[in-house]
Amino acid sequence: MRTLYRDRYQLAQVERMVQTAYENYLVDACNDQRRHKKNLLKEAETKATEEEMEIARRTAERFELFRCVELNNFFPLRNTGRRY
Repeated sequence: MRTLYRDRYQLAQVERMVQTAYENYLVDACNDQRRHKKNLLKEAETKATEEEMEIARRTAERFELFRCVELNNFFPLRNTGRRY
């Protein structure tokens, strides 16, 4: 009987570790995507013609931050105070 409770405790520990690792992965991926989108917007400003600038700007604005969406879907209550 004792090993059953210990196994449950260990399983819960492993689950928490996996959850924390995945959350950290999503935070990092979200930050990377935000940085990439910001760089795309900066690059759009350096285009030669106004038309190229507008196309590049629209492309950058359409860039979806899907890891940020996933982060907020899986961990909605944890983003208070989280900087990403």
